[in-house]
Amino acid sequence: MAEIRLPVIDRQKCTVCGMCVDVCPEKVLAVVAGALVVVNADACTMCAQCEDGCPEQAVSVLYRISWADKKEKNE
Repeated sequence: MAEIRLPVIDRQKCTVCGMCVDVCPEKVLAVVAGALVVVNADACTMCAQCEDGCPEQAVSVLYRISWADKKEKNE
């Protein structure tokens, strides 16, 4: 199963203000044709600046915890 590493946009909450675009250091997001879109998913470092910068809480960076990874670190 492939790991998803990109911001998730809640279109119901997004007002397309562009603040998340402005704060993203990797230019992962952009406003295209009046909508917020992920344009460079591979560049996402999951820093969550887009999530923090969104005044509507419309952008989320989802983290996946792998129990195997956690177990290995604790050994």
